[in-house]
Amino acid sequence: MKKVSNKRLSPTARLTSAAMATALGVLFMFAASVLPTGRLAFLFLASVVIWIPLNERGGFITAFLCYLATAGVTFLLVSNKMYAGAYLIFFGLYGFMKLGVDMLIPDRIIAFVVKLILMNGLVALALWLATLILQQNVFSLIPEYPLYIAIPVLELAFIAYELLYSFVIKVFDDKLRDVLIPRR
Repeated sequence: MKKVSNKRLSPTARLTSAAMATALGVLFMFAASVLPTGRLAFLFLASVVIWIPLNERGGFITAFLCYLATAGVTFLLVSNKMYAGAYLIFFGLYGFMKLGVDMLIPDRIIAFVVKLILMNGLVALALWLATLILQQNVFSLIPEYPLYIAIPVLELAFIAYELLYSFVIKVFDDKLRDVLIPRR
């Protein structure tokens, strides 16, 4: 993972990049909730755009405000609150979790395992909160597969998500960041 740039963004550029990330996040979340296909792809894209302000020097607070704004507008805008909840609990938080784990744990394999454990915890939290809020058995909505099939498939999905997320943010940081966001 590339280090955060030493050049500081102007306050106007920081605000503009956060506003663009919020707008894109809301657009992707809306698309995920209304389009019949590509829902996971749009949820993934909504989780990636938080990286734009997050990986800037001093961008944690800006990215957190972007995350809150995206989640809030998504809750107001989309009719199916399941997508807004998925963003709030998992997809929106993943960039923060990834950056934190990658900064704190230098060993890539251990960091990968920690991220996998955290992803499982976030999914468990999401299912528990959905059961609590919806007052119904959320597990009845999930197709019944034996656990020896469901758990490995879910773990493979997490691994694919992490690898694709890492690839996309690396391409953005290496090829697009300096072109799209001018620096002083």
